[in-house]
Order: sequence, then C-alpha cells, then structure tokens
Amino acid sequence: MEAFKDPEKMKLMMFKYTKSEGVRLWGGFLMTAITIFMVFSSGDFSFLLSLSSLVSLFSFLMVAMTISSTKSCKGVSLKMMECYLAVYFCRLTAIVPFEGYLPFDKSGDWLYQVCEAVALCLAGSIVYCMRVQFPSTYDEAVDSFQHLWIMGPAAVIALILHPHLNNFMPTDIAWAFALYLESVTVLPQFFMFMKEGKAQTHTSHFLAAQALSRLMSFIFWASSFSELSNPEHHIKKFVGHWVVVIQLIQLIIMGDFIFHYLRAIQKGLPVSEVINWSSSAV
Repeated sequence: MEAFKDPEKMKLMMFKYTKSEGVRLWGGFLMTAITIFMVFSSGDFSFLLSLSSLVSLFSFLMVAMTISSTKSCKGVSLKMMECYLAVYFCRLTAIVPFEGYLPFDKSGDWLYQVCEAVALCLAGSIVYCMRVQFPSTYDEAVDSFQHLWIMGPAAVIALILHPHLNNFMPTDIAWAFALYLESVTVLPQFFMFMKEGKAQTHTSHFLAAQALSRLMSFIFWASSFSELSNPEHHIKKFVGHWVVVIQLIQLIIMGDFIFHYLRAIQKGLPVSEVINWSSSAV
C-alpha cells in the first residue's frame, strides 16, 4: 500500500513489473482478449467458455513459437501433448456437427470452434516437432509418465458418466472423455518437472495459462452443471456434479505450481528461477 502513496516507489514497482516477461506476456494477451470480446461477443456469460478456449490456444501458441525459434523441444512433455491431441479431437467431434456444448454467446457461432481447431493443429505441430523435426532435443528418459494410465480411466468414466446435450451418445461420450482427460493431462509435465528438477520458462507459462483456462471452464460449468445432468436417471443425475468435481481436482493439483508462478511474477523474477528454488527448498 505504501507504494501507491509514494510516486517514486510506485514508479520503481511499475518498472520492475514491466521488466518481467510474464507481465509483458499476460498484458499482451489481456489486450487481445479484450479486443476479441468487444468484436466477437454479445456480452453473454457463456463467453467465458470461449475465453477459456482462447487462453488454452494462447498457451499452445507460446510453446509452438518457442520450439520454432529455438529449434528445441527441451522441457516439453510429449506424453502431455499427445493427450491434448486426443482431448481436442474428441471435443471437436462433439461441438462441430452439434450445438449442445456450445456457448449461447455469439462466439459460439464459430469462434469457439475455431479456437479449439487451431489448438488441435498447434498441439499436432508440437508433437510433429518432437517426434520428427527435432527428436534429438527431446529427452524421453525424463518424460516417463505412462499416459495410458490416465487415458484409460478417463474413457471408462466417460462411458458411464456422460451428459446428453447432443442427444447422440458417441459425441456425448467424446465430449465427456475430452473433459475428464483434460483435467489430468498436465500430470506428465509435472512428473517431468520432478525428474528434471527444473522447469523451462515456456512450459511454466503454458501450465499457468492452462490453469487459468480450467478456472474459467470450472466457473462456467459450476454455474451450469444442472444442464449436464439427467434427473430421471439414477446414475446420470450426478453427471453435472462430477464434471465440476473433476475440474476442481485439476485446480487443486496445479495449486502449488500456480502459487510459485505468481510469486515469480510478483518478484519480477524468471519463473524457472523460483520453481528451481522451491524444488531445492523441499
């Protein structure tokens, strides 16, 4: 509070924050998001779902641009990216031919679907770079988390607990599978962090953006979960509650990381520096 009363301290604080890569990065995205909201949104609350998709797209773009500029896939989990390919492919099968899971906002006419499709393409390009273009820069030894351990259970749960907004079971199951898998897709990256004992800056920004995206999605579905449930079915009447719980679990999983990420931005330090410090402190 003292900084706001003292112009010199305020100037020094602003200078420190503007030197932070994270502040510049998120500031640029904020301006972009505001512009997109003003142009493509009708102001409905459901735009939050489109904004969630836009944030997720932003995170993949950061990683893809870093890999392209450095010609290195160091610090990125291939297992995580392959899970995201399954997430976006399945979700697109549910939202392109059908309207049940689209935002009521006019951004649901096409913007939401385009964001999801572009994110799928970016995730595919990252997987291509890691498997074909720059495979020598990818360390498979530290990316050892078996992603089938999370894909299998997500598929089984989706078969049992899925909404019915499309009234077409295959796409309802695909949407549920995408949501359940997305809630635990970050686990391979976290396991990679633990094995390496450090985090790359671009993957840290990626995970922070994913956390923000999941928070927005959580807020939207927490306010709309009743639409996902079938009160006449003794199992599917709990689908909406399960959707909210599974997203809350992801936010809890990412909580410690986000704490250190925000502290890094607050201190004007590189994100990887604080994560390295927190790992060594443990």
